[in-house]
Amino acid sequence: MFSTVEKLDDPALVKQAALLLEQENARLHARLQELIAENARLKGNDGHKQLQLEIVKLQEQMATLRQDMFGTSSEKREAKDETPAPRPPRTGHGPRQQAELPVEEHFHELPEADRVCPDCGASLAEWEGQSEDSEEITVVERHFVVRKNRRKKYRCQHGCAPVTAPAPLKLVVGGRYSTEFAVYVAIAKYLYHLPLERQVRMYAANGLVVDSQTLWDQIEALARHLDASYQALRDEVFASPLIHADETYWLMLSKGTGKKWFAWTVASPSAVYHKIFDSRSTVTAKEVLGEYHGNVVADGYEPYQTVARAGPDGVPRYTLAFCWAHYLEFGVIWSLGLFGSLTRLSRGSARDRLQIMACCHSDSRNARSLGDGRQRVVDRWSSPARAQKAWSTSRFI
Repeated sequence: MFSTVEKLDDPALVKQAALLLEQENARLHARLQELIAENARLKGNDGHKQLQLEIVKLQEQMATLRQDMFGTSSEKREAKDETPAPRPPRTGHGPRQQAELPVEEHFHELPEADRVCPDCGASLAEWEGQSEDSEEITVVERHFVVRKNRRKKYRCQHGCAPVTAPAPLKLVVGGRYSTEFAVYVAIAKYLYHLPLERQVRMYAANGLVVDSQTLWDQIEALARHLDASYQALRDEVFASPLIHADETYWLMLSKGTGKKWFAWTVASPSAVYHKIFDSRSTVTAKEVLGEYHGNVVADGYEPYQTVARAGPDGVPRYTLAFCWAHYLEFGVIWSLGLFGSLTRLSRGSARDRLQIMACCHSDSRNARSLGDGRQRVVDRWSSPARAQKAWSTSRFI
């Protein structure tokens, strides 16, 4: 129709054609209003509001058509460069693969009222096996429930004593909280570092009213249950021919001033064992390592050396190999005992430190040329260093 109007040269004919088009648009507009009102009624929507939106949309379309038919000819307007601007290159890693997440399929169906062909008005039938697919990552809301365990009873047909189904296993006999709940609290505290008071507020947002003491009781019960596994973990660590030992302070908080305890850590290639003591003395080191016979990698802390020399009949309990990081950064500097030499060595070149390392691995007499009292360092550290070299050579070479 529009192509025919464009070919008309007589203004009267063009005007008549425009009037006919407006009449046809009015008729179609009225019919569309009826269909929109009926569709809204079937959906239960506000038909009047939906109708007003459609009227505004149609009026905008008619204004555009009038502009195309009777506005300034496009031949008289300057041509605009409508070439789309090149899109900037995408940066970043793009969507990450989520191989560990389970995949749930959700099917979205067309409402019954909309299952009508927009072109011919015929009913639409589902096209089996066809869909447009996309992915989104969502979160499943965490929620707590009160699980009512109803243990069924069974009776004998001969009148014997009834039998009741067993109760679910719990950390505390007769306790109110499940084992899963105790594990959940422990993981939140020790793996994700969420304090118990913060967990109390988080759980309250999900409808669970609980206090921090109750959460602590669950963790303590879980710890008692896992004590056998804890001891087995220690046996696993000390069965290794090579272990790493270290200790660091552990601040015990209480009302008033805090008390400093110490966390001792012993690690093997397969496991790690922790234990807290109130001291880092030689007595404590003997309690941690006294029964071990193997190779211990540690820093230059004196109790490790004392315990190693205190074996029965003068036989060392274990072979001590100093950690190279402590050896270079702390042990050598501290062992000099002279602030002047300490300052010069701490600011010395890496070549000097490598020379000391080489001397410890070879002949200590080669260190005399270094001066600055470093011969004493080599004398003190060369024996453990050679032990470490001998062990690593037999182990890895």
